[in-house]
Amino acid sequence: MFFNKYPVVAALVATTFFCATVDAAPFAYISNQLGDNVSIIDTQTAKVIGTVNVQGKPAGVAVSPSGDKVYVSTPEAHGFAVIDAKSQTVINTVPVSEGALGIAVGADGKRIYVADWYNDNVDVVDASSLKVLKTIAVGKSPSGLVVSPDNHWLYVANRLSNSVSKIDLESLTVTKTTFVGSHPFGLTIDSSGQRIYVANVQSDDVSVLETRGLLNIATIKVSTLPYATALALNDSRLFVTNQDDGSVSVIDTESLTTIGLIEVGTKPEGINTHPDDRHVYVANWFDNTVSVIDAKTLKVIETIKTGKGSRAFGQFFGK
Repeated sequence: MFFNKYPVVAALVATTFFCATVDAAPFAYISNQLGDNVSIIDTQTAKVIGTVNVQGKPAGVAVSPSGDKVYVSTPEAHGFAVIDAKSQTVINTVPVSEGALGIAVGADGKRIYVADWYNDNVDVVDASSLKVLKTIAVGKSPSGLVVSPDNHWLYVANRLSNSVSKIDLESLTVTKTTFVGSHPFGLTIDSSGQRIYVANVQSDDVSVLETRGLLNIATIKVSTLPYATALALNDSRLFVTNQDDGSVSVIDTESLTTIGLIEVGTKPEGINTHPDDRHVYVANWFDNTVSVIDAKTLKVIETIKTGKGSRAFGQFFGK
């Protein structure tokens, strides 16, 4: 789903509504954009154990590598909120840019990257000071962001430019931009850093890019309005949310062919894989739920009630 371009006072108040222990792990942090909050799912019990108020229509989610911080973009508050994972409260709100949407954190946890949907750039934020270090111009309407496993590259899906940009994180410059399908949004990089999978919303397909030269090596047809992607089972299967028909396409990454279609909730958007590498979590916008898919059986094994307008765009798993 998209957000309206209206200024909103960035007054974020964090409140938790639970008394459960915080020792269980790992947690999934699900942004509920229409509810102005984030649901915290204990994946051991498949239950929401807390809700944190986050004003500004929370959308993107990125969890620090250590698992101690959760960064949530707030488009209508023009920045992002910082949730302390231990206390499960908002400890900072950071004004960054007019159209903050996609968000990612470096593999070393030292920098946060925020895509500005309206101003066509990516802001680089120091995770300690929460100050903007640099603003990098990219393509039109940047959305999904992903950092390479070696922390050397940032990849950006430029929705209205139909392209993906590659940013060198040492020089903080764009080194290459490659055209993909129509209106790319979510993207995922494999664990070796050699391939990127890009969901193209309007061409109903996934572009497969080789990262070294940012070359397009394949285009795979999926279902209608693919939004985001996630890898599972040692990168052997790719899962793609299809917004318009309430499904998730499954792609075999060796043959680069579609091998399954799984019915989930209505308007699935954000998707991320549990640290066990087997269970894939899908946020369903219209149903206000999260579907849990077993990547081996390709079956939905749990449906968890979350909040209004569950979006969870990004890497929403913590430790």
